[in-house]
Amino acid sequence: MLRVSFIAVVMALAGASAAAQAPKMSQAEGLQLFQAGGFKVAGGKAINVCGTPSTPKFSYLDLNGDGAPEAVVVDKNPSCYGGTGDWFTVVAKGRDGRWRAIARDSGALTWEPTRTGGWLDARVVSNCARIWKYAGDGYVRPNACAPERVGTVTHGVTAAERTAALRAAGFTSRGGKWTSGEGECEAFVEPEGVRDLNGDGKPEVIITESGTFCYGNTGQGFYLMEKTPAGAWRTVYQSQGIPEIQATKGAGGWADIEIGGPGFCFPIVRYDGKTYVMNRKKEYQPGACARR
Repeated sequence: MLRVSFIAVVMALAGASAAAQAPKMSQAEGLQLFQAGGFKVAGGKAINVCGTPSTPKFSYLDLNGDGAPEAVVVDKNPSCYGGTGDWFTVVAKGRDGRWRAIARDSGALTWEPTRTGGWLDARVVSNCARIWKYAGDGYVRPNACAPERVGTVTHGVTAAERTAALRAAGFTSRGGKWTSGEGECEAFVEPEGVRDLNGDGKPEVIITESGTFCYGNTGQGFYLMEKTPAGAWRTVYQSQGIPEIQATKGAGGWADIEIGGPGFCFPIVRYDGKTYVMNRKKEYQPGACARR
């Protein structure tokens, strides 16, 4: 339930961290953005596609590297969207200056380090993981599930182990969500965030934390957690960005990690026996790393 007027909420969202990523906009444009994100306005409240009050979260990302931000709207409501209750809309400005939806579906949305037509590819996890790619005027949902990522394990971890890993990383449970600080950004463990990264048959956990307040234009960070012989969880590595597990390996057989985000040049970190350190860079556009 919104505690202040809907107009105030729109303006707060539009102005949040404006210097870093959020565009300035009028009240009318803010309302139009909200509606393009899939929400109606009634009685000062945002109403979702099921007709119930909602508190959607907005973040801003430059998905195509043109310097202008797109908006990502996420909502969580299992009774409305089914499954885990995750739902999203990606919104971009058209040539007419109006916001329009370019991707929308149920499922947990994260971003790949790869691009299609200059736009970041999207990974959407619902009944399986699918890689959405940009196709001229919007993202296209593929019918086929994505191939299993390197290092993915099938046996997973228990709910209690996930809770322990989140707590060990410093997150606190508030209202059914795991957050850091004052609750500005939300942390979660995706189905594909449980992996055997070093080939020892035991799963590590990748915790994803999302929110432009914490991570600016990238909008996302991650914590890599491992279980110690004593049974406690510890943080192996933490970084801003989108982790992409590589086939190459470092000390102890730990997989290298490419750290994606806006731009066309990304670092690849390698395990040195204690944590991950910078190893090399990978560019998706000739000369991109030389320009950084």
